Amino acid sequence: MAVSAVLNGSGSRKVTVTAEKAERIRQAAIDLRYQRNNFARAFRQGRTGQVAVVFQNFGRFNIRSSYRADVMNGVMAALFPHDYTLSLCPKLMRSGDADFVSDGRFDGVLWCRPDLSEASAITLQHATIPVVMMHAPPGTVLGVPTFCADNDGAMRRVVSHLIGLGHERLAFVIDPVSERSVEGLARAEALRSAAKRAGLPEPDMIVLDMDHSILADYAKPNAPHSAFVCFSDELAGFVLESCEKFGTRVPEHLSIVGFDSSPLCETTRPRLTSINQPVERMAFDATSHLLSLIRSAEGGEEANSSTSTLYDCHLDVRDSTGLPCPRREIELAAQ
Repeated sequence: MAVSAVLNGSGSRKVTVTAEKAERIRQAAIDLRYQRNNFARAFRQGRTGQVAVVFQNFGRFNIRSSYRADVMNGVMAALFPHDYTLSLCPKLMRSGDADFVSDGRFDGVLWCRPDLSEASAITLQHATIPVVMMHAPPGTVLGVPTFCADNDGAMRRVVSHLIGLGHERLAFVIDPVSERSVEGLARAEALRSAAKRAGLPEPDMIVLDMDHSILADYAKPNAPHSAFVCFSDELAGFVLESCEKFGTRVPEHLSIVGFDSSPLCETTRPRLTSINQPVERMAFDATSHLLSLIRSAEGGEEANSSTSTLYDCHLDVRDSTGLPCPRREIELAAQ
């Protein structure tokens, strides 16, 4: 008890340690190279000081897109001033163990870009530690707070912009991994809804894997679409490169819109029109809310776990969107 009182500031309140004995204990700890067992200490305190960021398809930091760095910067800005440790978990939600979230490793979980099965949704709903989701629409899992772009508002802005240029035949373009995400489905549905409201035909969904040869068709007459709305800037950047490879001119043959409006948009050829999503602020807010839930749980308080925040996203118009071919030809002829 005396050692605990001196080295850990704990132990029985009845223990009185003289200054001389305290110094002898500290010196003995130095001589014996004593180190505290933080795992045992965390077990006694009922907290680990660790927050998990679940990002199933994190991949790697990519100079093409600042998205992952923006997420991590927002998370770290919220966590580190409060002495929390960040654990990046790319596979946590793939475990077959139904108790993986609440197994004692973490004080809370931030799940980015979730793809939900019925089993994982139930697990999150009944987790014994706080869970917050980012890039998931409100109500994705009952009782789990969400922080997400206003995809409906964003797609209405995109459709309005494209209609103003004369486009009618749109497609939503997504990669096979993002296709399974909650937000991938939400963005596709948001584009369909915005197009229907504007009186346009229902946009097709194109899932692009490593083979982009389909883009060669857009240099030919009677191409099936005049504009692509891509799930992300990163994907849109690859589409632009493939268009150049296959002789499809942007925006002459095909207009392209990205999502995030990252610095990548200023480096592509042509510069990429994109929806501006405040990724770093979203990550900071989501993590800050998670910490507030953790503090409330530690204090035995009832916290508001039903918070859902939507972020307005404006459209940054650059050079990758323009008049569709027939209208462009008519206007050139008129000049």
